Amino acid sequence: MFNKICKVFRKIHRYLTPVFVVITITAMFISKAPIFLKLQKVTMLTLAVTGSFLFIQIYYNKYFKKRKNKKN
Repeated sequence: MFNKICKVFRKIHRYLTPVFVVITITAMFISKAPIFLKLQKVTMLTLAVTGSFLFIQIYYNKYFKKRKNKKN
């Protein structure tokens, strides 16, 4: 179950990054469009959450790998 969630978060993070870059560049050139600024904030928040999850996942896996090896 955890591995499936990790794969979904990784895909979301991977495919949302180029969208964020395009939205940011568009928002820089069209400064009077508040929709781009709102989209930028939402994508930034989503990238922050998925990126944090992927960062913490590494240490989570290491911790449980050590625990599993100690039991054996």
